[in-house]
Amino acid sequence: MPYNLPSLQPVMPDFRGYRYPHLGQLWERLTAEPELPQVDRWLSQQLRSQKQFGRQDRLFYADALFTVMRYLLPLTLLEEGYQRQVSDMAAYALERDAELAGDRIWQAARELPASVLWYWLIQLLPGTAEYPREIEDEPFRTPYWERVQAQWAADERLAWLLDGWRPAWHDWLAERQQASGWTAEQVERFCTGQNIRPPLWLRVQKPAQAAAVEQELKQVGFTVDADEDALKARGGRSIFQTAAFRLGGIEIQDWASQQISRAVGARPGELIWDACAGGGGKTLALASRMNNLGAITATDIRAWKLEELKRRAKRAGWFNIRRFEWDAEAPLKLPREARQQGGFDRVLVDAPCTSAGTWRRNPDARWRLSSHQVAELTRLQTRILDQAAPAVRPGGTLVYATCSWLTAENEQLVMAWLQRQPEFRLSHQQLVGFPEADADTMYYAVLRRSEAPAQ
Repeated sequence: MPYNLPSLQPVMPDFRGYRYPHLGQLWERLTAEPELPQVDRWLSQQLRSQKQFGRQDRLFYADALFTVMRYLLPLTLLEEGYQRQVSDMAAYALERDAELAGDRIWQAARELPASVLWYWLIQLLPGTAEYPREIEDEPFRTPYWERVQAQWAADERLAWLLDGWRPAWHDWLAERQQASGWTAEQVERFCTGQNIRPPLWLRVQKPAQAAAVEQELKQVGFTVDADEDALKARGGRSIFQTAAFRLGGIEIQDWASQQISRAVGARPGELIWDACAGGGGKTLALASRMNNLGAITATDIRAWKLEELKRRAKRAGWFNIRRFEWDAEAPLKLPREARQQGGFDRVLVDAPCTSAGTWRRNPDARWRLSSHQVAELTRLQTRILDQAAPAVRPGGTLVYATCSWLTAENEQLVMAWLQRQPEFRLSHQQLVGFPEADADTMYYAVLRRSEAPAQ
């Protein structure tokens, strides 16, 4: 199968052969940011001016910083505990976890010197990596670490924290376990697997060309496994340099995201609205199933995202996509043909969310998660659904989706919304991706609108 899961063993970046001072400089620049930025974008901007770095250098620095992001909380607590010479580290960590809400984790992490950061990281992830910088008090930290290990081994709650999981998330995790019927083994696999980056997933624009695309990728060094028009690729050179990408034959799209596009069930000739299109990954997937027959209306609150969609659609050769800015403050003004048939055949609401399902790929996102953020987003998600629902024609389909595993944003929200919307019923809902597949974790619900009453 294309989505066999790897051994869930975190891998420490191999520091050998690299110029360690640059790691320290990057960390110092990052901690100068008052708020935790999106690390992938931040790092791309930082390395853009470093002409001396090749592709392998950039991959190394990204891997190193992303590994830090996965373990940001335990790294911070270890140094705090050492500095304060806390005797009961288990009790201290639980108490501090309750205090570190919102951006307070980042504010505490900013106090970590680079040398100390790498020292604690290698204690958490022992292996072949060599310690990049000496620190004067390493002989004192080592016995402290041995005492902490003994304490944490005796406290099951804190074993999760060593894996980069906050005890504050356990209630959310228990809700997910109940909703999905996960066993204890599946829960453990889900948690530990958040620290393993998923592979690169690609979507073939035209399924008839899948075999040719797969052959090209193998010729340039990729290992490829196929699942319908989804390709899992590892190794090889930059995917952006391949002819398949430059000519619009493939798009980067996670396996779980592709399942949401499939759930919409787009058909040639239909009228479809992608309400929160963003950069257009799912929009293009819908277009590929329609083969330029019918029309897609793509909207987003961000104009620059719609410009990105325009470029991607042109490269892929899809010309049945119309773009409009929409902020969910009022119902969308329906295009003429949709208005004539009473609405769109299908509406996709891929709602803004916590992005908790992308932690494997974007580990810094987990430290922005808070109860306040969840409450704000669920209000926004409900408002978008309320505004989008009238645009579904009688008998049509509304698909609600998030890239989150939290039930508050998914099953709970959908059930509450349906109680206020008697015209809609739940056809089916599903959490897709990790831990069953080596991908992100996403959710979708397919909702049907009742037919118009007989005249």
